[in-house]
Amino acid sequence: MSGIVRVIVLNYNRADLTSRCVNSVLAQQVPDCQVVVVDNNSSAVDFYHLTASLPQSVYVVRNAENGGYAAGNNQGIGRLPGMPDADFYLVLNNDVALTHPGTIARLRDALLADTGAIAVSPLVHTLSNAVPVREQIQVRRLLLPGWYVLCQSAVLRRLPGIRRTYNRFIYRDLVPYSNQVYPVDTISGSAFMIRSDYFDRQNGFDTGTFLYEEELILGEQIRRTGHHCLLHGDLIVPHEQGATTGQRPGRVNYRMIRYQLNSLVYFLKVYHQVPAWALGLVRALRWSEFAGKWLLYGLRR
Repeated sequence: MSGIVRVIVLNYNRADLTSRCVNSVLAQQVPDCQVVVVDNNSSAVDFYHLTASLPQSVYVVRNAENGGYAAGNNQGIGRLPGMPDADFYLVLNNDVALTHPGTIARLRDALLADTGAIAVSPLVHTLSNAVPVREQIQVRRLLLPGWYVLCQSAVLRRLPGIRRTYNRFIYRDLVPYSNQVYPVDTISGSAFMIRSDYFDRQNGFDTGTFLYEEELILGEQIRRTGHHCLLHGDLIVPHEQGATTGQRPGRVNYRMIRYQLNSLVYFLKVYHQVPAWALGLVRALRWSEFAGKWLLYGLRR
């Protein structure tokens, strides 16, 4: 048994990246492979270039509004007209490319070999990061709720008493990653394969977030069913981080910080029942850090 894989690629005003990603998928030449591109209300010009650049075999969904990462990718799961149901979904950011032959088949094989695993990610090589790919942050451990706030604080996670837990959070104990397949708590949202029977029962991603923290939410959902995720250390996928969102390293982006904060608060509230007063403190901490960064980069200019 192999199983049908449906690849889902989200596009928002980057038809060039999406076309390149899709071409890398098709070059894998996987027999039972479907490709679905979900356009998150891109401009008319970008959507024209998108449809003109894609082969007719690619199923295109056009959304009337940009609902974000979770809601957008959800348009590609489940039953689609004229398309057989899939056994696995492969969710890819459009700024990644499958450059290694056999990537799709080997991700599928990893799930078939481990009945307790729900999802699997390759090593994602962030090209803008000078750190070797096997030492880059890949996935994260699930923690008690308070630790998420501390470990995601660029300031607090550097403190001696917190640094040790932060290193566990980002799996520093496994670095450098070898070629083996590791059982882990979460996936990389840039590239991962998931069993369709599980994802369909969940109705896909939790759409309470627009961007960020989807990996922690999905990992928590999987953990509560008694299952786990995998990290495939023998597969590497290059990633132009920030190409889709327009982020640039070293720049303070108010919009992205707001998305990240709102997603963290949602995760803590819904999945860990953190009270409103504590969530208020989380917001205050994050905005104070944002203000500090803004002043710092402003002074550097």
